[in-house]
Amino acid sequence: MKAKQRLTVLSVCLVLALGLLAACAPSETKADGNDDAAESSSPINYDSFGRIGNNIGYAEDGGTYLENYAEYAEKLKYADKVAANAERNTPETYTDQFGFTYQPVPSDPKGWNISYLDADDRGCLACHESIEDVVMSLDTKHNVYAMGYPTQVTIANCLGCHRNAGFGNIQLVETLHGIHNSNPQFTAMDGSCDSCHYIDSDGKFNLWDYAKYDLYKGITDVKAEEANLDVTYDQDTISENSQLFFESLNNEPSEWRTDTDPAVADAWTLVIDGEVENPIEMTVTELIEKFGTKSSVQKQGCIENATGNAWIYQAELTGVSMKDIIDYVKPASTVTNIKCTSEDGYNMVSPGFKEINYEDCLLVTEINGEPLPAHQGYPVTLAVPRNSAASYIKAIQSISFVTAEADDSDEEEGVGTPLDPDTGKMQGKPNSAILNYPDGVVLDGQAGKEITLEGYADAYDEPISKIEYSLDHGKTWTTVETPDNDPTRWTYWRLKYTPQEAGSYLLKVRTTSTQPNGEDRVCSRDTNFIFHVK
Repeated sequence: MKAKQRLTVLSVCLVLALGLLAACAPSETKADGNDDAAESSSPINYDSFGRIGNNIGYAEDGGTYLENYAEYAEKLKYADKVAANAERNTPETYTDQFGFTYQPVPSDPKGWNISYLDADDRGCLACHESIEDVVMSLDTKHNVYAMGYPTQVTIANCLGCHRNAGFGNIQLVETLHGIHNSNPQFTAMDGSCDSCHYIDSDGKFNLWDYAKYDLYKGITDVKAEEANLDVTYDQDTISENSQLFFESLNNEPSEWRTDTDPAVADAWTLVIDGEVENPIEMTVTELIEKFGTKSSVQKQGCIENATGNAWIYQAELTGVSMKDIIDYVKPASTVTNIKCTSEDGYNMVSPGFKEINYEDCLLVTEINGEPLPAHQGYPVTLAVPRNSAASYIKAIQSISFVTAEADDSDEEEGVGTPLDPDTGKMQGKPNSAILNYPDGVVLDGQAGKEITLEGYADAYDEPISKIEYSLDHGKTWTTVETPDNDPTRWTYWRLKYTPQEAGSYLLKVRTTSTQPNGEDRVCSRDTNFIFHVK
């Protein structure tokens, strides 16, 4: 069995996504470290020209294959060949940062996924321990990310930023190929186009990490009527503070705060000015003393959160209400937006005035009854519940009320997410993901026992209308309607299922939200989640 090899990311990538598409080439080393793979394979011989034969017909005995027909019954043993191939090509298993055992590739009776698809050596995580590790190992600057829930950062997350050069970022297509193809480590692994892509029957280069789920053999399909899924949902489930996703500030890591010293809040000055009658300049402590605090349960979802990913959480946020501040500073009637600046200089997002003029739009100082964590922007962070977490502006220092020029563009109103490069639809709006296990999780001793998969559905500012689940590659679905959905909160679902036998299963989740015009918006891609029952 080939061992998963890892790229040492020194000069491999420029940005988060640049590590995503590298993949390992075939290795001659077995998972146990022994180089005896060749000894256990079918006997191979070479003729005088170095051509390979297998002891049957022309290559070994001379004569035509037809003349050697009688040898087939003696030398060709299909059942033994298939069993030996499957044994040689057992997929690898690993342990993730949360302690879960996961197996990216399903086992199958013929060893097809490894010996023919080479699946253990394709895709981002075939070479990289994690994409978070890639980012922290880059030669150049890139913000650091971390999942709060045990899900993997994938190529989809990278496309969230590095598509259409959004936010000034470089497009993936402009960087990935040159960086990997010229990298000696990738070359030494015999890395190729197939390491990152799947070429379909039309000759189209698809990303392997998207295509793989429908290519794998060995997955047990279960019809909806036989699966008997028990799905419940609520909008009240709260994340623990240890489950909050994290994106670093843009300043030097040595400048990041790592604690919540109250003296920082006592000295931190927030300037609120612009087109207002009563500008103010106060410390965080003074703001709390003057305006008091309010609490609100709400979700925060990153604008880059793509299909099947978990850059999202829901928590009880406590802080000074922007509605109270608006009532005090009295903005001009022409004001359309606020311009905010963070400690690190971040000011690329200007939330609309109508989005912040709510009681539950907060200058956050606490999460779940505890001081705002350092990695969430202590001592004060702006949270706009009717927007994405792009408006979750950490360590905020100034807010200016401004009047923006009229926008004559044809862009759709509301939260606009990056477009999926293949479907042309918004990626991650709507979205769903499994939160309590990583993709490919190995569930030992669960055959014939009930398992619970937990996840969320969300569409930023649009209510979720239904969530659908399939265990047979999308042929049949179990549908859960979600009426009277509140878009300021996530829809947290729990799926109970009893697998009748050991094997690999693929859960597909399809999410639908309701647009302002009343029409359905269906997710750009189904969420795919593999789990292995032992």
